[in-house]
Amino acid sequence: MSKPSKFVFVCINERDPAHPRPSCFPVGGAEIFNALREEQGRRRNDDVKVVAALCLEACRVGPVVGVYPDDVYYGGVTEDDVPAIMDHLEGGQPVDFLQIGDEDFRYKG
Repeated sequence: MSKPSKFVFVCINERDPAHPRPSCFPVGGAEIFNALREEQGRRRNDDVKVVAALCLEACRVGPVVGVYPDDVYYGGVTEDDVPAIMDHLEGGQPVDFLQIGDEDFRYKG
């Protein structure tokens, strides 16, 4: 594998259910991580590195996926969204309906 040109961080953080902030693991973070890795393998794409991450700070719109160096964040990702995200990673446009903005990183309890 050569040096990746893009990194995809997938939140798989899991907090205590009593914690005031939600977390991505219970709403499918690990499944998104696994689906991205599987899609990457199917496409034989070695230019992208999919990384399991802890909190990416946009907890209320999880599961959250961050793409670097593009500085694009996706929220509310489902396994059905994975092919479109992989298209973005392979040079396509970001997936507009999944993108989240600065306001989504401000926790409102």
